[in-house]
Amino acid sequence: MAETDTNVEASDALSSSVNGRTRADIARAAFESGDVELSAMAHTLSPTEMHQRSGEFAKTIVFGGLDGIITTFAVVTSVHGANLSTGIILVLGIANLVADAFGMAFGEYIGEKSEHEWIAKERSREIWEFDNYKDGEMKEMIELYMQKGFSEQDARDILTIMGNHKEFFIDHMMVQELGILPEDDDGNGALKGAGVMFVSFIAFGIIPLFAYMVLNPFTWTNFNPTFLVACILTGVALFVLGAVKSKFESMRWWVSGIQVLFNGAIAAVAAYAVGVILKEIVNVSCV
Repeated sequence: MAETDTNVEASDALSSSVNGRTRADIARAAFESGDVELSAMAHTLSPTEMHQRSGEFAKTIVFGGLDGIITTFAVVTSVHGANLSTGIILVLGIANLVADAFGMAFGEYIGEKSEHEWIAKERSREIWEFDNYKDGEMKEMIELYMQKGFSEQDARDILTIMGNHKEFFIDHMMVQELGILPEDDDGNGALKGAGVMFVSFIAFGIIPLFAYMVLNPFTWTNFNPTFLVACILTGVALFVLGAVKSKFESMRWWVSGIQVLFNGAIAAVAAYAVGVILKEIVNVSCV
């Protein structure tokens, strides 16, 4: 009875810990907190849960958002440094935002598509070689295993069994021989990635302009807080995205947040300085 109660408690604890997360998410949390019991629980998940993909485009969202914010804020600060009107800030900012979003999305599409095509081509070559000269492929893999410390006989025994499962063997060979991870792509990954990049770039890139859109209709006599508000909103967004970025790095969230905020600040100061200098050189005036 006590054993049954223990099993129920363990099951409840596992359900609470999972809470919609994948095995990889739970394993990362266990590692970061040093929780051995949570790590053991993570390994009891079914194979489907273990290999479920989550946050497929998380990196694209984060880095697209960072590019959008920093690029747009650089336009805002440079135009503000040149002491030009709010209307010019909005026109240049929005035009630059949309143009860059299309450019980044197209670059994401071309990059992803080229990578997928290259991986597919390499996999097709490996399949052709396996079908036409299996012994040669087995010999290559045996040599690789021996380089990793396996005896020739152990390597041959392992790979002989693997060789009976063609798809698995090909995937394994791509990793070991070419350093290419097998992909689980439905053929639309490049297009989806481009769409995510475009939306992320626009959604986050509009933040530095938000203050000008909202506060522009108001009349300010002594002090116009629009630029200050834009700086605060941008700073908060940069810190948050930096904190999220830490999920893909071995860095504390607040360190990553400060790092990204500092990077954005340097870019803004540089753009502001350029605006001030160019104003004097070309003698532009507020319109």
